Amino acid sequence: MFTAETNPSQIEILSHTEQCVVCGDAADGFHYGVRSCRGCNAFFRRAVTFNMSFTCRRGGRCPVDKNARCACRACRLAKCYAVGMDKKAVQPKREVVTSNGSFDQNDQDYERLGGTTTSPNYDLSDMTSPGSAFTPLAINLGDFIPAIPASPPSDASVIVRQVYDFAEQKRRRRAMLCGSLEEILSEQEMTLKQPATSEDFSRIFQAQMVLMFEWVEKLPEFRMLCDHNDKTKLLRAFALKYMLLDNVYHTYELGYRDRLVLVNNNYIVPGSPVDLKGCDVVDEVSIKDMIWGQRMQNLINDLVGPIGQQNMMYGEIMTIRRVMFWNPGNVQLSEMAKALSAEACNVAMKELQQYLLSEGVDDIEARIQFLLLLVPAFSAHHKTMYEIVRLIPSFGKMSDWNSFMEDVLNGV
Repeated sequence: MFTAETNPSQIEILSHTEQCVVCGDAADGFHYGVRSCRGCNAFFRRAVTFNMSFTCRRGGRCPVDKNARCACRACRLAKCYAVGMDKKAVQPKREVVTSNGSFDQNDQDYERLGGTTTSPNYDLSDMTSPGSAFTPLAINLGDFIPAIPASPPSDASVIVRQVYDFAEQKRRRRAMLCGSLEEILSEQEMTLKQPATSEDFSRIFQAQMVLMFEWVEKLPEFRMLCDHNDKTKLLRAFALKYMLLDNVYHTYELGYRDRLVLVNNNYIVPGSPVDLKGCDVVDEVSIKDMIWGQRMQNLINDLVGPIGQQNMMYGEIMTIRRVMFWNPGNVQLSEMAKALSAEACNVAMKELQQYLLSEGVDDIEARIQFLLLLVPAFSAHHKTMYEIVRLIPSFGKMSDWNSFMEDVLNGV
């Protein structure tokens, strides 16, 4: 399943075959602030340009995926906002309306992708007629879409920008992991759901890898790397560390110390295994031992406990991310990449010192030493994560870029 080869073109796959965060289809780039496909891009642009409003006939509970994205435009538009599409980024109208009120040929690609051209005065009477089998729900997006955090100052350091971005990243992560619009709109985002199974690792990984790539692409030093091999090696060594840190910090934020709460709010309690019947695993005995045995208890003790004791802040978590990314372990990098990695770590620590000073932390030196001691603990426990996912055949299977994901898993 796993090969040791590094394909220099793998890094290019990210921009060509990554999933649309709205519907899950193949994305063709960033549109209005998020990775999306041409269909969702065109749909959102037209809805914003013409100030359209739609009505959901199912109470806002419609699935929005590539197989059903056109079924309910109200839920589709709501999800566009929920995952972070920014209506302020939509340029003024470009579409030309002919004398008979129809759109010109600029609409053809939108219609071909499954959309429908609609005038600003679209009649929703067919959706709200007395004979409808559903009670209509008028969607007013402003009532429930969380406000996007204010932007940092233009001269802000990387750590300050990452702190601003983290709140938005968590908001998008939740939207990507929710199964329906109803769940996205629910106020129960801090409520535990159910015991996790091996399949949760696969579902979570899909969403978190999208967010990880977006985060890494904003690192100034990463953009300076010229060798695609260096980029691929750094990404593959970091993938599971990113996933582990996110889930550990999510557990801390929800206030739990006796379990690991995954970012979809399903949870793992050591000593309380669940039935894996029907789950796609290679060795049920081994995976149960790793997920619900002493290793998981040690992970909670070594990571969740200390982070909780220190009440670690966003800036500290972002620094751990940066330090772990630029310290990939036993990975052969080019001389340029080694130099950039060393400089990136130095910058990260200097910015952390300024951040802690601005937050009024008293013993900054002790705080930094504590943080640095956590990094090897994360590196040790991320190997447990790797052993777990190696026993889940479906892990890393993400649409058309399976080979890249499998290569990521090979790089521990």
